[in-house]
Amino acid sequence: MEVDVAVVGGGPAGSAAATLLAGAGRSVVLIDKATFPR
Repeated sequence: MEVDVAVVGGGPAGSAAATLLAGAGRSVVLIDKATFPR
């Protein structure tokens, strides 16, 4: 798997960062220790 950005942590800041980066056209993976939804 090749991505532009790996965001570690799915809290409010990580989720916002991943959303903004994906909206800007970046390939993003979000990694969190908990399952979704929390």
